[in-house]
Amino acid sequence: MIWDDHLGHRQLKLAEGTEQVLRWFSSWREAESVREADETPETREKLVRITRTMIRYDVLVVRGSPRQLREEEILRDWGPWGASARAFHFGTRSLRETRFTTSEVTAKTLLEKAKASPPPSPARPSGEHDSLPLPEPSPEPLNAIGLGDALSKRRSMREFGEEPVRLHALSAVLAAARPTRPETHSDIPATGNVFKTSPSGGARHPTEVYVYARNVDGLDRGVYHYDAFGHRLTPLDGKIDDDGLVELAGDQQWAGNAGALLIYTSVIERNQWKYEMSRTYRILLMDVGHLSQTVYLLATALGLNITFTAALRDEMVEELLGCDPSNELVLGMSVLGARA
Repeated sequence: MIWDDHLGHRQLKLAEGTEQVLRWFSSWREAESVREADETPETREKLVRITRTMIRYDVLVVRGSPRQLREEEILRDWGPWGASARAFHFGTRSLRETRFTTSEVTAKTLLEKAKASPPPSPARPSGEHDSLPLPEPSPEPLNAIGLGDALSKRRSMREFGEEPVRLHALSAVLAAARPTRPETHSDIPATGNVFKTSPSGGARHPTEVYVYARNVDGLDRGVYHYDAFGHRLTPLDGKIDDDGLVELAGDQQWAGNAGALLIYTSVIERNQWKYEMSRTYRILLMDVGHLSQTVYLLATALGLNITFTAALRDEMVEELLGCDPSNELVLGMSVLGARA
């Protein structure tokens, strides 16, 4: 039995007899009362020793102590979200003694690591399917309004017109996930760093983009994987009708009227290769936030309606995309279409 203290970032292996002590103190009791938990004198003394040790390590909490007051405060503020949210946040929270390394040391360490263990590919392979090249995005439509106008006009719009999304417009939106420098091909540099129009922790870019083309001019209806390095779409086998799209999107009816849905997943091994600490999970969420905001601005400049949602039935999305939730996480979706 392992006791995980996510507040103090400690894990302790609990000895035999611990469970009996924990059950005894499921309500407030005096410490010495644990003798009553067993009839055997030897066992009684053992339970007393375990109790005193558990108090010393804050496994058992003393009423009125700073630890008890702190836990009560957290339970009050975090209670509605459940134990898993508390464990995630406090378990990945940096403490005063948390050690960090300089960027120079990290770079040197990674180059050495890459010799023994090459980094994972920064892009998912297309597999056996033939991919479809996308038209090269034209800068003119994107430059029709300035950045300030795009920022001020950006809105979450959940109504979509019947006109199909133009393939050139979809191409321009997807280019947000495209590498911006030719030298960031998968084998250069050795560490697998990639640079795009949106920031990513450690230049890892774990986010993969999938497209469900519901009403896109020039594309058959269906799900595609976006190849960011080749700027191509690879058709996948997943099929779903409008009712299924609504169900997938948490019963939000407007999802069944969209032109295209951009689904974001995160390939965790890309970040794990560089960062082994659990705090990196936070970075995966930030990565999707950065990218989806860039998509918002591009869609606004192109005159498309767009919104973002995280209200997804993950299991349905995983089945549609054919991704394994143990290593590729469903995190969110941008929904776009013509103006109503």
